[in-house]
Amino acid sequence: MMGHDFASDYTVRVINNMEAIQKRLSSHSILIAEDDPTTLKWLARVLSIYFKEVQSASNAMDALEMFTKSPTDIIIADIQMPEVDGLSFLHKISLISPHTLRVVMTAYNSQPYLNRAVESGVHLYLKKPIDIDELLVAISSYMPEAISLPNISDLGQGLHYDRQKKMVLKELEVIRLTKKELSLLELLLQNRHTIVSLEMIEQNLYEEPVSDDAIRMVVVGLRKKLYASLVENLKGLGYRLNII
Repeated sequence: MMGHDFASDYTVRVINNMEAIQKRLSSHSILIAEDDPTTLKWLARVLSIYFKEVQSASNAMDALEMFTKSPTDIIIADIQMPEVDGLSFLHKISLISPHTLRVVMTAYNSQPYLNRAVESGVHLYLKKPIDIDELLVAISSYMPEAISLPNISDLGQGLHYDRQKKMVLKELEVIRLTKKELSLLELLLQNRHTIVSLEMIEQNLYEEPVSDDAIRMVVVGLRKKLYASLVENLKGLGYRLNII
């Protein structure tokens, strides 16, 4: 009688676990800020297997510009980078987008660094060299299962947005929006927990560069047709929906 192959069972469990992690992460985007080109290239290549979108930057300033234009669900940053260090960068991100998962990588494990990580609002503190399986499991534990957005979104004050029909309803009345106003509303809904920058609006609504005033006119039109406090302006940062 042949013995049970426990090694084979273990391998199957590991594969199933990684498949579950990949499924959980596949709907999310990640930004990597790392000044070492070899580590940056390696992380970008490996993480592209698991995430729907991977952005990479060799310093904090470039990473901040990327995030402002196209926010991601997760940011992983090295603690030691030129000009602006990783913890200062992640603290800035926490002010702009508190719902973004923030991960710091470091070769240091001293108490002062740990204290700074806590003060900077970092979710995960990982020691270099990075164990990719540990990184994926840690990030996965913070991310919700991929779910479909509801077809009907409550905008407050009796207003609802029907995603399938592309219309805003107040009871049985249809509030007619322009194509640009609809696109802006959808963009804000998709990023309802994040500030949407003027650059991001320009990229999503227009095929060519436009003035800030052109974008503001769309915002003004949306506010007038729905209600003034729906779209909140954060000076110097962008816009976000003011709904729960």
